Amino acid sequence: MTEYSFSKKDIIGVADEPEEDYDLLTVIIIRLGKEAEEKGIFDYLKGLFTGDIKRIQRYSHIEWSEPFQEEASKMTGFGDMIYERGIQQGRHEGMILGALMSGKTPEEVSKMLNLPLEEIKKVQEQQMTVNK
Repeated sequence: MTEYSFSKKDIIGVADEPEEDYDLLTVIIIRLGKEAEEKGIFDYLKGLFTGDIKRIQRYSHIEWSEPFQEEASKMTGFGDMIYERGIQQGRHEGMILGALMSGKTPEEVSKMLNLPLEEIKKVQEQQMTVNK
């Protein structure tokens, strides 16, 4: 596990600022190794990210039914699930943007993709914000 944070370094002159005014971001990176070096949170997180039900159960104190265990074991891990959801969302938005860029109106795209008009307009608005 590694922590990255901002620190103050006066290059020219001296600024008297409290640390809480500039140290507003700390990033902690937890790397998934081959074996958990410590028990506890790292072991639990490894179970979550790899879909290891037995490992998760040791920390969750929840009895998992057999059908639930079978379904959960099919998952490759929560990280993969989140990644896949992001890919699907990107494809979804890509189809909307592609249709809009081909000259279709939001109403036409809504009918064509069988999606709510509000969703089409939201993607269109986000793209306009990005292009500014």
